[in-house]
Amino acid sequence: MIGERIDGRYEVKAYIGGGMAHVYRASDIILERDVAVKVLQPQHVDDEAFVRRFRREAEASTNLVHPNIVDIFDLGENDGIFYIVMEYMRNNTLKDKIVNEGALPFDEAMRIFSELTSAIAYAHDQGIIHRDIKPQNILLDEDGSVKVTDFGIARASSAATITQTNSVLGSVHYMSPEQARAGTLTTKTDIYAIGVTLFEMVTGLLPFNADSAVSIALKHLQDPFPNAKDLRSDLPESVNNIIRRATAKDPLQRYENVEKMHLDGETALSPERINEAPIHIADPDEESTRPIPAVGPGHNTEDTKVANGADDEETPEASPEPSGNKKKRRLWKIAGIALLVLIAIIAAFTVVPALLSPDEVEVPDVVGSEENEAIEELEALNLQPELEYEFHEEAEEDVIFHQDPSAGRTVREGQTVAISVSEGQETVEMPDVIGLQYEQALEELQDFEDVDLISQETEDVAEDLVIEQTPAADEEVVPGETTVQITYSEAPDVTLEDLTGTSQDGVNNYLEANNLTGSFQRSESENVPEGEVISHDPGPYVTVSQGTEISFVISDGPPPEEEEEEDEEEDEDEPAQTVVATIPVEVSDDNAYEIEIEYEDATTDGTEVYVEEEITEDTEYEVNLEVTPDTDGSYTLYLDGEEAQSNSFSYED
Repeated sequence: MIGERIDGRYEVKAYIGGGMAHVYRASDIILERDVAVKVLQPQHVDDEAFVRRFRREAEASTNLVHPNIVDIFDLGENDGIFYIVMEYMRNNTLKDKIVNEGALPFDEAMRIFSELTSAIAYAHDQGIIHRDIKPQNILLDEDGSVKVTDFGIARASSAATITQTNSVLGSVHYMSPEQARAGTLTTKTDIYAIGVTLFEMVTGLLPFNADSAVSIALKHLQDPFPNAKDLRSDLPESVNNIIRRATAKDPLQRYENVEKMHLDGETALSPERINEAPIHIADPDEESTRPIPAVGPGHNTEDTKVANGADDEETPEASPEPSGNKKKRRLWKIAGIALLVLIAIIAAFTVVPALLSPDEVEVPDVVGSEENEAIEELEALNLQPELEYEFHEEAEEDVIFHQDPSAGRTVREGQTVAISVSEGQETVEMPDVIGLQYEQALEELQDFEDVDLISQETEDVAEDLVIEQTPAADEEVVPGETTVQITYSEAPDVTLEDLTGTSQDGVNNYLEANNLTGSFQRSESENVPEGEVISHDPGPYVTVSQGTEISFVISDGPPPEEEEEEDEEEDEDEPAQTVVATIPVEVSDDNAYEIEIEYEDATTDGTEVYVEEEITEDTEYEVNLEVTPDTDGSYTLYLDGEEAQSNSFSYED
């Protein structure tokens, strides 16, 4: 869809990602801003019930206005394309942050937790259950603030079965037990997912891993939730208690609502709480230990006989015994059998399990090993490798970059070891920037660290447009390892002709033909005919770039002679008068003064200096000023740079 325009308004620029729906970065050509457009995948378009849920929940989510929820701007359908337009976020998801940085500092994790729970509590108040909370749906803006997305999409996606691993695998890690058993979903489902997200933030790991989505879902149903403090010993018990309560398998044992969960998180890092006592959440499937039946006088004597292989009756050869002795012997037999039974029971719970239990082994270090080598090494120790594949910025493809349990820990044979296998650095499609202004192209390529600009002179392409790019558009590349070259058009230089004597129309034709601009001013000239160029700047034979402005002076012809004669006659009618200005300067106490006298009259073009000197005694100056009816005369006296005296004189009739 790159390059297409949705509903005549949203021009698709680049693919961002997605699961059930594809997400694109687009430009809103009306409001001139970047937006994110989520487009329902084609395989769901013909499912009317699916589309109906998609649209109903999307419409409901447009009413969510909260600083920690991505804004929904528009939704609609155009030519069979169902789309939602939302706020575009340039930064990464919380999942990206955890993958790149590992376990987060506690203060940062709890800040994100606070903003997340604030957003979800608000949504619940509006009657919206998210149903798909996970770090992939938690965006972080430039300041690190939370923006939750995919409200409404989650409910529509719940129609997909758990066997559709391509679309559900990312969510099953955060799936509540009631989701796994397809039970009724309430706000408690979101509480469970928030608890899993907090677990991942403070440990850097997922609680359950397996080869399939079904296996992971079964672990959420059946296996005890891992203790985060076992993975991070310095974890405050208050934070661990939030995780315990939020991830209780029984929804009734979780927080009553997200608001209470939010309030609990607000004080979790306070000094008086970090070492609080661990809480115990009972497993709903736990059964009380069944008591072992006691063995005593009421024990079945027939069983005793069978156990001993003897009959209670005497044989004919046996000599008769007193009835008292026979009773004592019977009691001793019963007591002996009871003792043997007791010993057997004790052995069943102590000796036998010890004999039958698997041996303990030390977990090897497989981080840095290739996938096949790691599997062989673990299986050789009777350990069960559990693989998860993720993109990684540093680890090469097929190389292990994380394991759990960590190397050196002692575990039983048969234990599962989760290993994270690198799929290499994540690739993106190379954007198509041909035809864009090169500055626009640089914006499109902001994810690439190395971009080389090459200019090329062209006459048939407008200036500054990209005409070539390497790598080619749509090629799969790794931004951090790819050097991009873009070649843009550059207009050829122009060497100016001598345009003096050319008419203004001729100048305009020349400028247009050579992609230049001009500015014009006029001046009288005795030598150049009116309307022709007197001079231009830059001058003849200077080389300039296309688009340069050339300044021209156009002749207005010679000045009119009659006006000059009138000016001369006026001057003759107005003789100048000479006024003598006497300026005494007194010096006292043998001081010295820096003297400066400036004057202005009919003979000067502005102010001129009459005298500038140092004096040590009284001095008198006389300044002759020429005045006319139109021009006065004046002087100003300065002593040591400061004005001391000034006077002006007018023409006297």
